[in-house]
Amino acid sequence: MRTATVMLVSALALSLAACNGPAQPAAAPKDASAEAPPAAEAPAPAPAAVTLPTVDTAAVQARLTPDNTLEALTFEAAGSTTASGAIKGYKAPVYAVPVAAGQTLTVAFKPSNTSQYMNVTDAADTTGAAVHRGEVDGADASLTAAKDTIYLLQPFMVRAAARRGESGTFEISVTRK
Repeated sequence: MRTATVMLVSALALSLAACNGPAQPAAAPKDASAEAPPAAEAPAPAPAAVTLPTVDTAAVQARLTPDNTLEALTFEAAGSTTASGAIKGYKAPVYAVPVAAGQTLTVAFKPSNTSQYMNVTDAADTTGAAVHRGEVDGADASLTAAKDTIYLLQPFMVRAAARRGESGTFEISVTRK
């Protein structure tokens, strides 16, 4: 009986060994100092440089009235600036701001006279339709450009006040991001 048990145990051991594959020698313990250091994380890619469209001042000035003077605002592609000016009757400056596709232009208009407003138009739109109408939309504008464009910031005096020759000063804060 003992021989039968030994043979059964031996047969069982052989069948288990066959299931697990050939016996492997035990692996040597790893030397922690021999391990390669973990790979350093790759640095984040630098943000792509924004290329602003060029303001064709002659073409834009040709679309304005003789009462308007054009000034191209120049500042960092993602930054801000402030401009100030005066309106006397119909005479007023117009500010050109280039904006790259995907950028947001934020404008805050602070007039000294309650008859002053500011419209924002797209210089490429020959109809002159405003994308922001100060009298209706308020003193602050926030526009995201679908394509490279030149926005024109046009401060003005309402018609009745302009006919009377009223005047006032203003400040415009412009941010492009």
